[in-house]
Amino acid sequence: MKKALLSPLRTLIVLIGVMILNVNQVVFAETKSVEQLVAALQSGGHIIYMRHSITQHDLDKEITEVLGDCSSQRNLSAEGRALATMIGNEITQLAIPIGQVYSSPYCRTKETAQLTFKQFDVVSDLAFSFRKDEYESKRLGEQLRSMMLKTTLTSDNTVLVGHTSNLRDGLGIWPKPEGVWVIFKKTEQGINYLGMITPAEWADRL
Repeated sequence: MKKALLSPLRTLIVLIGVMILNVNQVVFAETKSVEQLVAALQSGGHIIYMRHSITQHDLDKEITEVLGDCSSQRNLSAEGRALATMIGNEITQLAIPIGQVYSSPYCRTKETAQLTFKQFDVVSDLAFSFRKDEYESKRLGEQLRSMMLKTTLTSDNTVLVGHTSNLRDGLGIWPKPEGVWVIFKKTEQGINYLGMITPAEWADRL
């Protein structure tokens, strides 16, 4: 009798463990090294969440972040433009296949996407979730997670260019610093977090 009950009990314990691990449908396994991440990206079929490149922070008190008005937003600095261009060159040299690129509607994300990937589509639901009310921040986070779960796996990598708070609100991950890549792989269990590549780590490859 005890043996008959043991298997269902183990199954229940495993299921509970998966549920705890996968609260946001994100699986956190052992993170990969930069070299391993690059090799994985070269094979395609991954999701890249890129936080926008380096921005100007000296005018933060004057910024109102009005969509459609770049003069009211925190925009890329000269350093940020150079970084985005450098990463774009690295993508070409490393033969990392890039497919669909989606960008937040903010000017800093669109410019990052253009300089790094040379093409992109704007998605309004990738808009900066910070300083929104609780409902809207949660909704934008959920929309990001939903986009990742609906991603079609191909031989290319899918890119989302966005902000820090959206990834935090949707998947519980802080993408720091500006310009960082966060790498994911969609599986039957959900979204598998693989690791990050920082701007400094890109520069070290030169």
